[in-house]
Amino acid sequence: MQIVIHGALSKIDEDRCIQRLTEKVPIGLIEKLYLDVSGDEVNISYVLRNIPEKRKMGGYCIGSPEGWNAAKQAELRETLPNWIA
Repeated sequence: MQIVIHGALSKIDEDRCIQRLTEKVPIGLIEKLYLDVSGDEVNISYVLRNIPEKRKMGGYCIGSPEGWNAAKQAELRETLPNWIA
């Protein structure tokens, strides 16, 4: 995780900000963390990691649909989700 700090912030306050954020968002999902210090306030913003979509078809995890051949893509279009059936 990359941390970008705008302004003066002690290491203790930085750790508190990270701890507060990780109560809501797992630290492994955060790619970049921005801490903007203005006076006594710290504005926290973050960018999440881009996690590729994995699909499951026929009981196997087969990756994202962009890499599939035409037959598999047609099968995906014709398949009904479980909540419809």
